[in-house]
Amino acid sequence: MATAPKDLGLDTRAVSQLAGVNMATLDYWVRTGLVEPSIRGSSGRRVSRMWSVRDAVVVRTVKALRDAGCSLQTVRRAKQLLEERWRESLSEAVLLWDGRSDLIKMTRWGTVESLLKSPGQQLLHLVAIPLPHWRREAREAAEVVDLTRRQTLKASLQNQQRAGAIAASSGGRTRAKAGR
Repeated sequence: MATAPKDLGLDTRAVSQLAGVNMATLDYWVRTGLVEPSIRGSSGRRVSRMWSVRDAVVVRTVKALRDAGCSLQTVRRAKQLLEERWRESLSEAVLLWDGRSDLIKMTRWGTVESLLKSPGQQLLHLVAIPLPHWRREAREAAEVVDLTRRQTLKASLQNQQRAGAIAASSGGRTRAKAGR
């Protein structure tokens, strides 16, 4: 007898803890339709809701956007986008909120495009410069340099070059006089 494939799921307590949202708030969001579990909704008092991985990401996104002061209208549009385009392109992207009314998708290659105001329009190309990481690498590769010794060597070389130039110019005059 073949068994049906199993879905990965989380119960409400796990989603609540993962998202950092109170269970009562999560329940309110479900009752108002802001979020909903896709594996199993609540059909009774003792039946626990079951949430998919995408559902858990949606709840975390809603929480993060609300905590940042995002309007409920933008949050609802973000939730709708996540649900519609999860498999297509959003499961591997980073979402950014511009602080006003646009959600922005950034791919792992740094391509940035609008999702709400001008869907699909590329906004700019970001290059992330990991300064602390590069600083740490440079410090690890660096050697201790004795600047006073280098200056002394440099001055010594300059003195030797001057002495050689003087000797060469005076030696040429001496030979010229001796040849007369």
